[in-house]
Amino acid sequence: MKGRAPRSKIYDGSVYAFLLDPWLTPLHRIVAGYVPADSTVLDVGCGTGNLSSIMAEKAAQVVGIELSPAMADYARRRLTAENTSNVTIENADAAVFLADRPTGSFDVATMVLALHEMPTDARIPVLHEAARVAKRLIVVDFRIPLPRNWAGFRNRLAEIAAGAEHYRAFRDFNRLGGTSHIAASAGLRCRRRHVLDGDSLEICELRREPPSRSG
Repeated sequence: MKGRAPRSKIYDGSVYAFLLDPWLTPLHRIVAGYVPADSTVLDVGCGTGNLSSIMAEKAAQVVGIELSPAMADYARRRLTAENTSNVTIENADAAVFLADRPTGSFDVATMVLALHEMPTDARIPVLHEAARVAKRLIVVDFRIPLPRNWAGFRNRLAEIAAGAEHYRAFRDFNRLGGTSHIAASAGLRCRRRHVLDGDSLEICELRREPPSRSG
């Protein structure tokens, strides 16, 4: 099972860090605000390690999972250069890597702009595993439908630039209705929602739906 639709080869690593990390840093700092001090954190789809690095400033331990070898390598080199010792980067498919982890072994899991990149058959297994191994799951992704404003146009353009297969995954994410609808298929519900970036992004804290009572 592929955990993410591949981007254009030139997009990963240093090019992504140069073009997008400056824009993403304010968002990453907002996400880090959901992380309690001295907690254990799982960063699914950690990319260049920018969010992992920011969360490491107050977390006890951060484990980043990244499918792209170029991204994972860049993240490791970045964290080494920053002398950040409480972050581990794993180059792996998240669902496979987490399958052997104990339930509730992380305080928080984050998925920032990762869900829309995944093929349809990868999303539910990753959400299942992330919600199982973490006590709280914070997912940040595009708000669907994207607004017809500058932020929406910019984000659509960035997805097109990432390559044809990546853009197909983005369109499928749109077709399925975005984070809340996809999460519902995994038995999860968005309990807290924060909309930002010109209404083009949303932060959802996903929780398991309680079993329904019949009779």
